[in-house]
Amino acid sequence: MTIAVFATLSGCSVLDDLISVDAPDRIQAESLEQPGNALTLLAGAIGDFECSFSQAVMFGSTFTEEMQWSLGVESWRPIDARELSNAGFNSPHSFSTCDFLWQGDTPGLYKVMSIARWQADHLLDLLSQWENREVAAREMIEARAAAYSGFGHVILGEMMCSAAFDLGPELQPAQIFQRAEERFTTAITVAQAIPNDTIVNLARVGRARARQNRGDLPGARADAVLVPAGFVADAEYSSISPRRENQVFAMNNRRNLASVEGPFRVLGDPRVPVRDEQRLSGRGIPMFIQQKYPTAASPIPLATWEEAQLILAEAEWKAGNLQAAVAAINRVRARPGVGLPPFSSNNANAIFDQLMLERKAEFFLESHRMGDQRRYNLPLTPPPGAVYPIGGTYGNQRCAPLPRDEVVNNPNID
Repeated sequence: MTIAVFATLSGCSVLDDLISVDAPDRIQAESLEQPGNALTLLAGAIGDFECSFSQAVMFGSTFTEEMQWSLGVESWRPIDARELSNAGFNSPHSFSTCDFLWQGDTPGLYKVMSIARWQADHLLDLLSQWENREVAAREMIEARAAAYSGFGHVILGEMMCSAAFDLGPELQPAQIFQRAEERFTTAITVAQAIPNDTIVNLARVGRARARQNRGDLPGARADAVLVPAGFVADAEYSSISPRRENQVFAMNNRRNLASVEGPFRVLGDPRVPVRDEQRLSGRGIPMFIQQKYPTAASPIPLATWEEAQLILAEAEWKAGNLQAAVAAINRVRARPGVGLPPFSSNNANAIFDQLMLERKAEFFLESHRMGDQRRYNLPLTPPPGAVYPIGGTYGNQRCAPLPRDEVVNNPNID
């Protein structure tokens, strides 16, 4: 099954900015924050998340070895070379938003995802202040808002070295994943009472991912095993406006700002469809185009049965149930549309290596690679110190540092 989310409305992204500007020609946020507009506010929160998620996918892919900067301005370089700095303002991972992509359409991460996360949490806060009778479909709105807040937290926890929320203290990833788990638990509890199985399974996959990141594999397994075969929840996109586009397609296929990087050009897996353009970019990079998302309106998977199965495989492997882990891996490999031959092994190291290969292929351009490199301490490719194609060398970062903008403007961070 596939989740069809609300048609996106323009989110109130300015609410997360520290600098406010009087604009009498604009609608004041407070005039929209009424119980009768709850569905509209939810649509805006989901729209902002989908926009930020698309950018985060592109950011994480460029930071890892999925994508490579191939054209455009220098603001891409620190992402691709793993040399992000928090010494100055307007760093590439903190300045872009849904309505403004910084220099050369550089993908954002911290600010754009923080805005989306705030939108969902703010809606939850508003719902707590409104009477039940005032809000149509209240439980559905609360469950969805909590789930999307959870995913915002998960992305920040996986890709950021640390983060802060609502001018609060600097939090480390374990604390961020705890916040994510709490929101997914809210989504599950509320959705089960409706009942709404689609939201329940969306949040189950999200909570399993948060628990996996926290090292709670038994808890992750408990959620993952309940996700039904065929389940998929997509982030939806459209060619109606730039903010609604799938940024992987826009930046790779259409604008050639990035190319599929070496390791994924030759993976030879049907889940990693790539086309060799037989030409070089303006910066001399061989152009390889992803085929997973064929248009600007192509959806990006957010939560899937396949992810649940690979989390289950990891939990079984960790518990020493090696053949149960192999069975979960093979269920993913054998599904319609993939049809890969079964994997077989009794060796724990070989099974783990295969699990890493499955995650690498299955989650190509879906936001997972950066988190996987950190969680499993995978070798960085190219390795630190290797020659960077456009001069200099690659750095050793595994996460994006807290932006200087947050440090200076947040009174609770020293």
